[in-house]
Amino acid sequence: MKNVWIITACILLAGCCREDHPFPAGIQHVVVIGIDGMSSQGFIEAKTPCMDSLMRNGAYSYTVRCVLPTVSKPNWNAMLCGAGPDITGVTSNGWYRDLQVFPPVVMTGNHSFPTIFDIVREQKPAAELGSLYQWGDFGSMLDEDVMNLSETYPTALETAEKTAAYILEKRPDFVFIQLDEVDGYGHSDGHMSSGYLKGIEEADMQVRIIVDAVRDAGIAESTLIMIVSDHGGIFHKHGDNTYEELTTPIIFSGKGIKKDYAIRQQIYRYDVAADVAFALGLQAPQQWIGRPTLPAYEGFDEPTNLWQGVELLPPPVFHTETYNPPHGGVSVDRPAEVKIKKPAGVDGVIRYTVDESVPTRESALYEGAFTVEKSTVIRAKLFGEKGESPVVTAEYKVENSKTK
Repeated sequence: MKNVWIITACILLAGCCREDHPFPAGIQHVVVIGIDGMSSQGFIEAKTPCMDSLMRNGAYSYTVRCVLPTVSKPNWNAMLCGAGPDITGVTSNGWYRDLQVFPPVVMTGNHSFPTIFDIVREQKPAAELGSLYQWGDFGSMLDEDVMNLSETYPTALETAEKTAAYILEKRPDFVFIQLDEVDGYGHSDGHMSSGYLKGIEEADMQVRIIVDAVRDAGIAESTLIMIVSDHGGIFHKHGDNTYEELTTPIIFSGKGIKKDYAIRQQIYRYDVAADVAFALGLQAPQQWIGRPTLPAYEGFDEPTNLWQGVELLPPPVFHTETYNPPHGGVSVDRPAEVKIKKPAGVDGVIRYTVDESVPTRESALYEGAFTVEKSTVIRAKLFGEKGESPVVTAEYKVENSKTK
């Protein structure tokens, strides 16, 4: 009898030690399309029929959180490595493999933290693996010894077209694409400017080229497509800690993914690598901290322990046609007009201050454009029934040449 109990206990223990979830079935290919500098509000306001279609046929979130600092290399690397800068050592755009200043917690033979490409190659030795990218420094994070293809191109359109040709010819198990031009529009024209939104719309057409190639290659029924971004931005910059810089969208679409599903689970930048591994049925290294976004997949539920606190809303947007730095607009010889937009798709009211204090629910209600006669720092917040946004600050400079 004692032996029976021991055997039974061992079976139960083995059951407890198994993965508490199976891998999704039928996903043979993963295509990750990265759009540099695409914020959530920019994506929501831009006209993006292809990505909208992927959302309707997939799962999505507008609240993916960046790692710090909110610049490209640490955040692209987090997506590749399933961990943040404190673990990988990639703390800035100045990181290079041979610069041994901040060592990763573990290393490959090429002295860098293991990427998702390393994991796929180790567990699927015959896999076809590629990365095509517009920003040349993206390649510095890849170990070309494990890649079948690693190439950079000068424009986003050419990157998309070369990716399409690669998919049609090779039908890769995993390919990661980086498109860079939206970030350039953010720096030159200003985030949320008409030029920035146009850049996102152009990126949507490039996404269409890649999505069409997946279909034409005959692998759409076994492919997971992910749309990701590395960071957002505010006015002409990114790199700091504002909501607009920290928050980006993500889309999962294709085989095994729920349809038109808004994900509630909080997603972090380093979860992307974990999702690729999960979709392909691979075991992630213990040193990764990323976790797959299970609620995006058919047959999986949201976590039962989601924190139900005050709702965090996206902040208002200060709108000018010029977006002159550092914030707001510069007006010469005339009052400056202040326009504040409510973020798309969010209920609530905007309240603001002109004395540099943080707005409260009792502060002045924004009801339309107004002017300031002198240089003024304006702060605004969105307030809803169950939540509020972070504060956003704009400095309006009024320079009157007659008083100089």
